[in-house]
Amino acid sequence: MSKLKGSAMKEIMRVEELEENKEELKEVVEDVKPVIILAALVAVVLLFIFFLRLYIRWGVECPSKNRLDGKTVIITGANTGVGKATAIELAKRGARLILACRDRIKGEAVARIVKKKSGNQNVFAGRLDLASMRSIKEFVEEFNQNEAQLHILINNAGYMGPKAATDDGYERCFGVNYLGHFYLTMLLMEKLRKCAPSRIVNVCSDAYSRGKLDFSDLAMLKGYDSFSAYARSKLCQVIFNLELQRHFFSACVWSFAAHPGACNTELLRNFPGMHGKVLRAMARVLFKSPEEGCQTIVYCAVADGLRDFSGKLFANCKVVKLQDVAREKETGTKLWNTSLTLTGMDREYALYPEEGEGSAPAENGSQAIGTEGGEEGDTTGPEKRPAAAAQQS
Repeated sequence: MSKLKGSAMKEIMRVEELEENKEELKEVVEDVKPVIILAALVAVVLLFIFFLRLYIRWGVECPSKNRLDGKTVIITGANTGVGKATAIELAKRGARLILACRDRIKGEAVARIVKKKSGNQNVFAGRLDLASMRSIKEFVEEFNQNEAQLHILINNAGYMGPKAATDDGYERCFGVNYLGHFYLTMLLMEKLRKCAPSRIVNVCSDAYSRGKLDFSDLAMLKGYDSFSAYARSKLCQVIFNLELQRHFFSACVWSFAAHPGACNTELLRNFPGMHGKVLRAMARVLFKSPEEGCQTIVYCAVADGLRDFSGKLFANCKVVKLQDVAREKETGTKLWNTSLTLTGMDREYALYPEEGEGSAPAENGSQAIGTEGGEEGDTTGPEKRPAAAAQQS
Protein backbone atom coordinates (compact mmCIF):
# COMPACT_ATOMS: atom_id res chain seq x y z
CA MET A 1 0.00 0.00 0.00
CA SER A 2 2.78 2.41 0.91
CA LYS A 3 4.42 1.73 -2.45
CA LEU A 4 1.15 2.47 -4.30
CA LYS A 5 0.71 5.68 -2.32
CA GLY A 6 4.27 6.74 -3.13
CA SER A 7 3.81 6.17 -6.88
CA ALA A 8 0.48 8.02 -6.80
CA MET A 9 2.12 10.98 -5.11
CA LYS A 10 4.85 11.01 -7.76
CA GLU A 11 2.25 11.02 -10.53
CA ILE A 12 0.42 13.90 -8.87
CA MET A 13 3.64 15.87 -8.54
CA ARG A 14 4.46 15.25 -12.22
CA VAL A 15 1.01 16.48 -13.28
CA GLU A 16 1.37 19.57 -11.09
CA GLU A 17 4.85 20.22 -12.54
CA LEU A 18 3.48 19.80 -16.06
CA GLU A 19 0.69 22.25 -15.34
CA GLU A 20 3.21 24.73 -13.98
CA ASN A 21 5.29 24.34 -17.17
CA LYS A 22 2.22 24.91 -19.31
CA GLU A 23 1.39 28.06 -17.41
CA GLU A 24 4.94 29.32 -17.78
CA LEU A 25 4.83 28.54 -21.50
CA LYS A 26 1.58 30.49 -21.86
CA GLU A 27 3.13 33.45 -20.12
CA VAL A 28 6.14 33.31 -22.43
CA VAL A 29 3.86 33.12 -25.50
CA GLU A 30 1.85 36.08 -24.26
CA ASP A 31 5.06 38.03 -23.76
CA VAL A 32 6.46 37.31 -27.24
CA LYS A 33 3.15 37.33 -29.12
CA PRO A 34 3.39 41.03 -30.13
CA VAL A 35 6.94 40.45 -31.37
CA ILE A 36 5.85 37.43 -33.41
CA ILE A 37 2.94 39.35 -34.94
CA LEU A 38 5.18 42.31 -35.73
CA ALA A 39 7.79 40.07 -37.31
CA ALA A 40 5.10 38.36 -39.41
CA LEU A 41 3.72 41.70 -40.55
CA VAL A 42 7.19 42.96 -41.46
CA ALA A 43 7.83 39.77 -43.42
CA VAL A 44 4.53 40.14 -45.31
CA VAL A 45 5.24 43.80 -46.09
CA LEU A 46 8.76 43.01 -47.29
CA LEU A 47 7.47 40.21 -49.49
CA PHE A 48 4.78 42.51 -50.89
CA ILE A 49 7.35 45.20 -51.66
CA PHE A 50 9.66 42.62 -53.23
CA PHE A 51 6.99 41.25 -55.58
CA LEU A 52 5.60 44.73 -56.28
CA ARG A 53 9.09 45.87 -57.24
CA LEU A 54 9.47 42.87 -59.53
CA TYR A 55 6.11 43.69 -61.15
CA ILE A 56 6.77 47.41 -61.64
CA ARG A 57 10.35 46.99 -62.81
CA TRP A 58 9.64 44.09 -65.11
CA GLY A 59 10.78 44.96 -68.58
CA VAL A 60 12.71 43.79 -71.59
CA GLU A 61 15.81 44.97 -73.35
CA CYS A 62 15.32 46.34 -76.86
CA PRO A 63 15.72 43.24 -79.07
CA SER A 64 16.77 45.23 -82.15
CA LYS A 65 20.47 45.83 -82.71
CA ASN A 66 19.92 48.15 -85.69
CA ARG A 67 22.24 51.11 -86.04
CA LEU A 68 21.34 54.67 -86.98
CA ASP A 69 24.43 55.74 -88.90
CA GLY A 70 23.59 58.72 -91.10
CA LYS A 71 20.27 59.35 -89.31
CA THR A 72 19.44 62.60 -87.52
CA VAL A 73 17.41 62.40 -84.29
CA ILE A 74 15.85 65.08 -82.08
CA ILE A 75 15.07 64.17 -78.45
CA THR A 76 13.18 66.66 -76.27
CA GLY A 77 13.91 66.73 -72.54
CA ALA A 78 17.19 64.90 -73.13
CA ASN A 79 19.10 66.51 -70.27
CA THR A 80 17.89 64.05 -67.66
CA GLY A 81 16.06 60.78 -66.97
CA VAL A 82 14.65 58.66 -69.77
CA GLY A 83 15.53 61.26 -72.40
CA LYS A 84 19.21 61.22 -71.42
CA ALA A 85 19.27 57.41 -71.30
CA THR A 86 17.66 57.28 -74.75
CA ALA A 87 20.24 59.73 -76.09
CA ILE A 88 23.14 57.59 -74.84
CA GLU A 89 21.64 54.45 -76.36
CA LEU A 90 20.97 56.04 -79.77
CA ALA A 91 24.39 57.72 -79.79
CA LYS A 92 25.97 54.29 -79.32
CA ARG A 93 24.07 53.24 -82.45
CA GLY A 94 25.68 55.99 -84.50
CA ALA A 95 22.86 58.56 -84.69
CA ARG A 96 23.42 62.27 -85.16
CA LEU A 97 21.69 63.65 -82.07
CA ILE A 98 20.14 66.99 -81.25
CA LEU A 99 19.37 67.26 -77.52
CA ALA A 100 16.50 69.74 -77.19
CA CYS A 101 16.69 71.12 -73.64
CA ARG A 102 15.17 74.10 -71.85
CA ASP A 103 18.57 75.09 -70.47
CA ARG A 104 21.22 75.18 -73.21
CA ILE A 105 24.13 75.10 -70.72
CA LYS A 106 22.80 71.95 -69.04
CA GLY A 107 22.08 70.49 -72.46
CA GLU A 108 25.66 71.07 -73.60
CA ALA A 109 26.95 69.45 -70.39
CA VAL A 110 24.80 66.39 -71.08
CA ALA A 111 25.96 66.35 -74.71
CA ARG A 112 29.55 66.05 -73.47
CA ILE A 113 28.55 63.15 -71.20
CA VAL A 114 26.77 61.40 -74.08
CA LYS A 115 29.81 61.85 -76.32
CA LYS A 116 32.09 60.39 -73.67
CA LYS A 117 29.88 57.38 -72.90
CA SER A 118 29.06 56.56 -76.52
CA GLY A 119 32.22 57.60 -78.36
CA ASN A 120 29.96 59.42 -80.83
CA GLN A 121 30.97 63.04 -81.41
CA ASN A 122 27.85 63.94 -83.42
CA VAL A 123 25.86 65.02 -80.37
CA PHE A 124 24.68 68.61 -80.07
CA ALA A 125 22.43 70.62 -77.77
CA GLY A 126 19.77 73.16 -78.66
CA ARG A 127 17.58 75.38 -76.52
CA LEU A 128 13.90 74.40 -76.52
CA ASP A 129 11.32 75.56 -73.99
CA LEU A 130 8.08 73.73 -74.74
CA ALA A 131 6.20 76.22 -72.56
CA SER A 132 6.89 78.93 -75.14
CA MET A 133 5.64 78.91 -78.74
CA ARG A 134 8.29 81.49 -79.56
CA SER A 135 11.08 79.27 -78.20
CA ILE A 136 9.75 76.30 -80.20
CA LYS A 137 9.73 78.33 -83.42
CA GLU A 138 13.24 79.64 -82.76
CA PHE A 139 14.50 76.10 -82.11
CA VAL A 140 13.03 74.87 -85.41
CA GLU A 141 14.49 77.82 -87.31
CA GLU A 142 17.94 77.13 -85.84
CA PHE A 143 17.60 73.43 -86.58
CA ASN A 144 16.59 74.06 -90.19
CA GLN A 145 19.58 76.35 -90.67
CA ASN A 146 22.06 73.82 -89.30
CA GLU A 147 20.61 70.46 -90.28
CA ALA A 148 19.59 69.18 -93.70
CA GLN A 149 17.71 66.09 -92.49
CA LEU A 150 15.46 64.75 -89.75
CA HIS A 151 14.65 61.06 -89.57
CA ILE A 152 13.40 60.55 -86.01
CA LEU A 153 11.64 62.93 -83.61
CA ILE A 154 11.26 61.75 -80.01
CA ASN A 155 8.76 63.83 -78.02
CA ASN A 156 9.90 62.97 -74.51
CA ALA A 157 9.91 66.10 -72.31
CA GLY A 158 7.22 66.29 -69.65
CA TYR A 159 5.87 68.21 -66.67
CA MET A 160 3.90 67.17 -63.61
CA GLY A 161 3.33 69.50 -60.71
CA PRO A 162 1.33 72.39 -59.26
CA LYS A 163 -1.00 74.39 -61.44
CA ALA A 164 0.92 76.84 -63.60
CA ALA A 165 0.69 78.45 -67.02
CA THR A 166 2.92 78.46 -70.08
CA ASP A 167 4.28 81.69 -71.54
CA ASP A 168 1.29 81.68 -73.88
CA GLY A 169 -1.24 81.27 -71.08
CA TYR A 170 -2.11 77.57 -71.42
CA GLU A 171 -2.32 75.14 -68.50
CA ARG A 172 1.26 73.94 -68.12
CA CYS A 173 0.77 70.15 -68.26
CA PHE A 174 -1.37 70.49 -71.39
CA GLY A 175 0.97 73.08 -72.88
CA VAL A 176 4.30 71.34 -72.27
CA ASN A 177 3.40 67.67 -72.52
CA TYR A 178 1.05 67.96 -75.49
CA LEU A 179 0.54 71.31 -77.21
CA GLY A 180 4.22 72.24 -77.33
CA HIS A 181 5.06 68.86 -78.86
CA PHE A 182 2.18 69.23 -81.31
CA TYR A 183 3.53 72.59 -82.50
CA LEU A 184 7.11 71.28 -82.67
CA THR A 185 6.03 68.22 -84.66
CA MET A 186 3.99 70.21 -87.15
CA LEU A 187 6.81 72.72 -87.72
CA LEU A 188 9.20 69.83 -88.39
CA MET A 189 6.76 67.81 -90.50
CA GLU A 190 8.01 69.07 -93.85
CA LYS A 191 11.52 67.85 -93.07
CA LEU A 192 10.21 64.54 -91.73
CA ARG A 193 8.25 64.02 -94.95
CA LYS A 194 11.28 64.81 -97.11
CA CYS A 195 13.33 62.24 -95.18
CA ALA A 196 10.64 59.54 -95.29
CA PRO A 197 10.39 56.88 -94.15
CA SER A 198 10.72 58.75 -90.88
CA ARG A 199 9.41 58.22 -87.36
CA ILE A 200 7.82 60.17 -84.53
CA VAL A 201 7.96 58.60 -81.06
CA ASN A 202 5.62 60.12 -78.49
CA VAL A 203 6.62 59.14 -74.96
CA CYS A 204 3.34 58.47 -73.19
CA SER A 205 2.05 56.88 -70.01
CA ASP A 206 -0.66 54.38 -69.14
CA ALA A 207 -2.09 57.22 -67.03
CA TYR A 208 -3.81 58.33 -70.26
CA SER A 209 -6.60 55.83 -69.57
CA ARG A 210 -7.64 57.93 -66.54
CA GLY A 211 -7.51 61.22 -68.40
CA LYS A 212 -10.62 63.29 -69.13
CA LEU A 213 -10.64 65.79 -71.97
CA ASP A 214 -13.12 68.64 -71.63
CA PHE A 215 -12.74 71.06 -74.55
CA SER A 216 -14.81 73.65 -72.71
CA ASP A 217 -12.33 73.69 -69.79
CA LEU A 218 -8.82 73.29 -71.21
CA ALA A 219 -7.58 75.64 -68.48
CA MET A 220 -9.00 73.23 -65.83
CA LEU A 221 -10.78 76.05 -64.03
CA LYS A 222 -13.41 73.62 -62.70
CA GLY A 223 -10.86 71.83 -60.58
CA TYR A 224 -7.17 71.00 -60.75
CA ASP A 225 -4.95 68.32 -59.35
CA SER A 226 -1.52 67.33 -60.60
CA PHE A 227 -2.30 63.76 -61.59
CA SER A 228 -5.54 64.61 -63.43
CA ALA A 229 -3.75 67.30 -65.43
CA TYR A 230 -0.91 64.89 -66.22
CA ALA A 231 -3.31 62.11 -67.23
CA ARG A 232 -5.21 64.49 -69.51
CA SER A 233 -2.02 65.63 -71.23
CA LYS A 234 -0.99 62.01 -71.82
CA LEU A 235 -4.44 61.22 -73.22
CA CYS A 236 -3.96 64.09 -75.66
CA GLN A 237 -0.57 62.67 -76.64
CA VAL A 238 -1.99 59.22 -77.34
CA ILE A 239 -4.83 60.72 -79.41
CA PHE A 240 -2.29 62.90 -81.24
CA ASN A 241 -0.20 59.83 -81.99
CA LEU A 242 -3.19 58.15 -83.61
CA GLU A 243 -4.09 61.31 -85.53
CA LEU A 244 -0.55 61.52 -86.88
CA GLN A 245 -0.97 58.02 -88.25
CA ARG A 246 -4.28 58.92 -89.87
CA HIS A 247 -2.90 62.08 -91.45
CA PHE A 248 0.68 61.23 -92.42
CA PHE A 249 0.90 57.46 -92.80
CA SER A 250 0.65 57.70 -96.59
CA ALA A 251 3.59 60.15 -96.50
CA CYS A 252 5.65 57.38 -94.84
CA VAL A 253 5.87 59.30 -91.58
CA TRP A 254 5.15 56.72 -88.92
CA SER A 255 4.15 57.53 -85.35
CA PHE A 256 4.45 55.40 -82.24
CA ALA A 257 3.40 55.94 -78.63
CA ALA A 258 5.90 54.46 -76.17
CA HIS A 259 5.10 53.82 -72.51
CA PRO A 260 8.41 53.45 -70.62
CA GLY A 261 6.75 52.31 -67.41
CA ALA A 262 7.11 53.88 -63.97
CA CYS A 263 10.63 55.28 -63.90
CA ASN A 264 12.73 56.95 -61.23
CA THR A 265 13.23 60.31 -62.97
CA GLU A 266 12.93 63.99 -62.14
CA LEU A 267 9.34 64.09 -63.43
CA LEU A 268 8.12 63.90 -59.82
CA ARG A 269 10.36 66.70 -58.56
CA ASN A 270 7.52 69.25 -58.75
CA PHE A 271 4.79 66.98 -57.37
CA PRO A 272 3.48 68.88 -54.33
CA GLY A 273 2.82 67.96 -50.71
CA MET A 274 3.32 64.80 -48.69
CA HIS A 275 2.00 62.75 -51.60
CA GLY A 276 4.91 63.97 -53.69
CA LYS A 277 7.44 63.09 -50.98
CA VAL A 278 6.01 59.58 -50.69
CA LEU A 279 6.06 59.11 -54.47
CA ARG A 280 9.66 60.25 -54.72
CA ALA A 281 10.67 57.87 -51.91
CA MET A 282 8.80 55.00 -53.59
CA ALA A 283 10.37 55.83 -56.94
CA ARG A 284 13.88 55.32 -55.57
CA VAL A 285 12.99 51.82 -54.39
CA LEU A 286 10.29 50.50 -56.72
CA PHE A 287 10.50 52.20 -60.10
CA LYS A 288 12.59 51.35 -63.14
CA SER A 289 15.87 53.06 -63.82
CA PRO A 290 15.95 55.43 -66.82
CA GLU A 291 18.15 52.90 -68.63
CA GLU A 292 15.47 50.24 -68.19
CA GLY A 293 12.66 52.64 -69.09
CA CYS A 294 14.18 53.84 -72.36
CA GLN A 295 14.20 50.42 -74.02
CA THR A 296 10.72 50.68 -75.56
CA ILE A 297 11.49 54.18 -76.88
CA VAL A 298 14.67 52.89 -78.50
CA TYR A 299 12.73 49.96 -79.95
CA CYS A 300 10.16 52.25 -81.58
CA ALA A 301 12.98 54.37 -83.01
CA VAL A 302 15.14 51.61 -84.51
CA ALA A 303 13.27 48.33 -84.94
CA ASP A 304 12.37 46.89 -88.33
CA GLY A 305 8.86 45.80 -89.31
CA LEU A 306 6.92 48.48 -87.44
CA ARG A 307 5.29 50.14 -90.46
CA ASP A 308 1.96 48.41 -89.95
CA PHE A 309 1.96 49.34 -86.26
CA SER A 310 2.04 53.09 -86.83
CA GLY A 311 -0.37 54.81 -84.45
CA LYS A 312 -0.12 52.02 -81.88
CA LEU A 313 0.92 52.14 -78.23
CA PHE A 314 3.97 50.12 -77.17
CA ALA A 315 5.02 48.91 -73.72
CA ASN A 316 7.94 46.57 -73.03
CA CYS A 317 8.66 46.54 -76.76
CA LYS A 318 5.23 45.10 -77.60
CA VAL A 319 1.98 46.56 -78.89
CA VAL A 320 -0.67 47.00 -76.21
CA LYS A 321 -4.36 47.65 -76.76
CA LEU A 322 -5.52 51.25 -76.78
CA GLN A 323 -8.39 52.11 -74.45
CA ASP A 324 -11.59 53.28 -76.14
CA VAL A 325 -11.20 56.77 -74.68
CA ALA A 326 -8.27 57.35 -77.06
CA ARG A 327 -9.86 55.82 -80.16
CA GLU A 328 -12.85 58.09 -80.70
CA LYS A 329 -12.50 59.71 -84.13
CA GLU A 330 -14.74 62.63 -83.21
CA THR A 331 -12.53 63.49 -80.23
CA GLY A 332 -9.39 63.04 -82.30
CA THR A 333 -10.61 65.34 -85.06
CA LYS A 334 -11.72 67.97 -82.56
CA LEU A 335 -8.40 67.85 -80.71
CA TRP A 336 -6.52 68.12 -84.01
CA ASN A 337 -8.50 71.16 -85.14
CA THR A 338 -8.32 72.80 -81.70
CA SER A 339 -4.55 72.30 -81.59
CA LEU A 340 -4.10 73.80 -85.06
CA THR A 341 -6.09 76.82 -83.94
CA LEU A 342 -4.29 77.27 -80.60
CA THR A 343 -0.87 77.11 -82.25
CA GLY A 344 -1.83 79.27 -85.24
CA MET A 345 -1.13 76.38 -87.60
CA ASP A 346 -4.66 76.64 -89.02
CA ARG A 347 -3.25 79.40 -91.21
CA GLU A 348 -1.03 76.79 -92.87
CA TYR A 349 -3.00 73.56 -92.56
CA ALA A 350 -6.68 73.21 -93.43
CA LEU A 351 -8.97 72.10 -90.63
CA TYR A 352 -10.64 68.73 -90.99
CA PRO A 353 -14.44 68.54 -91.03
CA GLU A 354 -15.78 67.46 -87.66
CA GLU A 355 -18.76 65.22 -86.97
CA GLY A 356 -21.72 66.38 -89.01
CA GLU A 357 -19.61 68.62 -91.26
CA GLY A 358 -18.35 65.95 -93.64
CA SER A 359 -16.31 62.79 -93.61
CA ALA A 360 -13.45 62.37 -91.19
CA PRO A 361 -9.90 61.69 -92.40
CA ALA A 362 -9.30 58.25 -93.82
CA GLU A 363 -7.36 55.85 -91.63
CA ASN A 364 -4.31 56.11 -93.90
CA GLY A 365 -4.45 59.88 -94.13
CA SER A 366 -5.37 59.87 -97.82
CA GLN A 367 -8.35 62.22 -97.71
CA ALA A 368 -7.77 65.21 -100.01
CA ILE A 369 -7.84 68.79 -98.75
CA GLY A 370 -8.62 70.92 -101.79
CA THR A 371 -5.21 72.03 -103.00
CA GLU A 372 -4.28 73.67 -106.24
CA GLY A 373 -3.33 71.27 -108.99
CA GLY A 374 -4.07 68.18 -106.91
CA GLU A 375 -6.71 65.55 -107.59
CA GLU A 376 -9.01 64.26 -104.90
CA GLY A 377 -7.49 61.34 -103.04
CA ASP A 378 -4.02 61.99 -104.46
CA THR A 379 -2.24 63.45 -101.45
CA THR A 380 0.09 62.38 -98.69
CA GLY A 381 -1.55 63.58 -95.53
CA PRO A 382 -3.03 67.00 -94.85
CA GLU A 383 -1.64 69.46 -97.36
CA LYS A 384 -0.65 72.99 -96.47
CA ARG A 385 -3.05 75.72 -97.56
CA PRO A 386 -2.16 77.50 -100.80
CA ALA A 387 -0.52 80.87 -100.05
CA ALA A 388 -3.55 82.86 -101.25
CA ALA A 389 -5.93 80.88 -99.05
CA ALA A 390 -3.61 81.25 -96.06
CA GLN A 391 -3.57 85.02 -96.46
CA GLN A 392 -7.37 85.21 -96.71
CA SER A 393 -7.96 83.15 -93.53
